Amino acid sequence: MPKKSNQLKTVHELTPKQRKFVDVLVANWGTMNKSAAAKEAGYSSNTKNGLSEVASKLTSVVHSPHVVRYLEKKLATEETKYANKLRSYKRYEKFGDHAADKNQYAAAINAEYRAGQLAGMYVDKKEITHNLLEGMSRDQLEKRLTELEEKIGEARNIIDVTPEKVTG
Repeated sequence: MPKKSNQLKTVHELTPKQRKFVDVLVANWGTMNKSAAAKEAGYSSNTKNGLSEVASKLTSVVHSPHVVRYLEKKLATEETKYANKLRSYKRYEKFGDHAADKNQYAAAINAEYRAGQLAGMYVDKKEITHNLLEGMSRDQLEKRLTELEEKIGEARNIIDVTPEKVTG
């Protein structure tokens, strides 16, 4: 029976090594490179860049479109799994319960707080007010100037910036 071209293969026709490569890569997404995933999946090579070449071919649409389709499917399911708020609530609840069982109350409270943040119950609100002259009325300005003059008191004469006339 002749070999099928890569263009005709489906996701169901992945070899166990190809399937394991994708599973390892997705499970360690962002922490493991493709070459390490290929090595863990059981691929080997005698050349220096062999695993890198194998991994590149496995993630190439031209060489292995069926592997790429499987990778895209797995990444999509992982993305929906981690985008689910209910799952996050459950994880925080689990973390909090485990921490409370071990009498680690600070961690339990932190897990509860983070779950509340996720729910929108706790919102960080920071207000910065600027008391600038532009926002004051004339009466407020005069009152503020009087306060400052009283605060300065006797030190008024210290700040004398009157220039002296120089002849020469």
